[in-house]
Amino acid sequence: MLKRPLKKLAKRLSRKPLNIGLSEFVRAIPSGSRVLNIGAGGEVMDVIKSNVAPGVLIVSSDIDPKRKPDIVDDLTATKLDAASFDYLICAEVIEHVVDPYAAAENIRHILKENGKAFVSGPMLFPLHDAPYDFFRYTEFGFRKLFQNFSGVDIRARASWGRTAMHLLVRSLWFKDKRIDVAVQLLFLWNLPMMLILKPILGRVTTPYFTTGFNCIVTK
Repeated sequence: MLKRPLKKLAKRLSRKPLNIGLSEFVRAIPSGSRVLNIGAGGEVMDVIKSNVAPGVLIVSSDIDPKRKPDIVDDLTATKLDAASFDYLICAEVIEHVVDPYAAAENIRHILKENGKAFVSGPMLFPLHDAPYDFFRYTEFGFRKLFQNFSGVDIRARASWGRTAMHLLVRSLWFKDKRIDVAVQLLFLWNLPMMLILKPILGRVTTPYFTTGFNCIVTK
């Protein structure tokens, strides 16, 4: 009975902090800029289009031609020209590439001097898009990944309470009826306490317990 609304809740818990950070990044892009969105279509592109200024050129790339990108390209072995974009967006992609260090270096390669990239990725997050889900990143992992950039701003994107709730509800994707029942019972049992603690736990953000990070890196 609760499974469908809880799944919707899980997606909202996961996507809202990402979309807020991405929206802020996109709104700061000036008219006349060239922007590469790595990973074609989906909710990320919807957020970009609804926040982008007039006169900004958005180009999409993806390794999978079935997603109908503007450019078919593998970020770990890119064929894109050096310094060809002012801004770059790589949202929820970095955990799916086989060589994240090559991907980070190619982001730097693609960006113009002083160009900026928005990169997001998970830390505490269940397996998804199997079998193409390879990595999880701490704050320190992202700093190591982007060590060759001139500027790195990394922010935890979910509070302690939101992360705990997300991990519980995402268990409904495990396709195990016993877990489904347990999750729904745990949710109902703890609902009064969650409502009481929401004003506190909803504001406590820590890099040690978060769904993931939004990073803004500068070449």
